[in-house]
Amino acid sequence: MQPPHNFLRRAKDFGLPVAMLCGIFFWRQLNHLEFAVPYLIFGMLFMTFLKVKLNEMCFSPYHLLLLAIQIILSLGSYYLLLGINPTWASGIMICFICPTATASAVIIGMLGGSIAFCTPYVLLSHIVVAFSVPVMFSAIGAAHGGLDFWPTVWHIFSGVIPLVLFPLLAAQFVRLSTPRVHKRLTSIPQLAFYLWVVTLAIILSKPMKFIMMQPKAYISDEIMLAVMGLIACTVQFTIGKLMGKKIHGEAITMGQVLGQKNTSLAIWMALTYLDPLSSIAPASYVIWQNTLNSIQLWMAGQKSKQQA
Repeated sequence: MQPPHNFLRRAKDFGLPVAMLCGIFFWRQLNHLEFAVPYLIFGMLFMTFLKVKLNEMCFSPYHLLLLAIQIILSLGSYYLLLGINPTWASGIMICFICPTATASAVIIGMLGGSIAFCTPYVLLSHIVVAFSVPVMFSAIGAAHGGLDFWPTVWHIFSGVIPLVLFPLLAAQFVRLSTPRVHKRLTSIPQLAFYLWVVTLAIILSKPMKFIMMQPKAYISDEIMLAVMGLIACTVQFTIGKLMGKKIHGEAITMGQVLGQKNTSLAIWMALTYLDPLSSIAPASYVIWQNTLNSIQLWMAGQKSKQQA
C-alpha cells in the first residue's frame, strides 16, 4: 500500500490530465454542474490567498508592460490574419487580449511563483480589458452587430472582480482574526489544487458542448481555430517566461500571468461580439494551457523528488 504522501504526489502529477479527460468524455453530465464553478473558484482562491499578506501585494511597472504586450499581440495577430480569414483573425485576437485567469494564482502557488505579483495583475488585466475591448472591437470593426459599452464593462466587473476580491478579503480576515483557524487551514496539503481539478473538469465541459454542437461543415475551420489557440498559448507562455528570466527573475509567475487565460470570459466575448465560430479558439485554449500546466506540475514534481 502506498504511503499517503506518495499518493498525494501522484495525484498532483496527474490530476489535471485526468480532469481534462473527464471534461472531454463526460461533458454531458458535467455540464449540469456549471452552477458550482463560482463557488469552487471562491474556495480555491480563498485557500490560496491564505498564504499571502495584503501588504505584499503592489502594482508594478511590469504589469503595464505585460498589458501592452497583450494589446500589441492581439491587434498585430488580428491584422496579420484578417486578409486570410477574418474568423481565424478574431479567434487568435481574443486569445491574446483575454485577461489572466482568476485561478492562475493556484497554479503559480504550486509552481513556486509569486502570488503577490499575480493577484494585482489579475485585477488590473480585467479592468483594462473591460474598458478597452468595447473601444477596440468597435474601432477595428471586428464586432458583429452593436456593442454596448457599459453593459460589457459591467458584465466583466460583476463576474470577475468579486470573484477575486471577496476570497482575498475573506482570507485576510481569517488570517488576522483567527490565527489558529488560519494555521489549521494552511496545513491542509494542496486543497486549492484539488478544488481546481474538479473545477477544470466542469469548465472544460462547456466548450466541449459548444464544439460538439457545431455542424460538420465547419470542421476545417474548427481545426484551424484550435491551431490559432495553440499558437496564442505557446507565444504568450514563451514570452512571459523569457521576460521573467531576463527582467523580473520570475519566469514561472510572468509565464502564467501572460499565458493562463480567463477562457470563459473569452468565449463569452467571442460569442457575443465576434463571429461565434471564433469562440473555438479560446475553447481550445482551455486544453492547451492546462496541458502545459500539467507538464509544468509534473516537471516540478520530478524536480522535488530528485531534491528529496
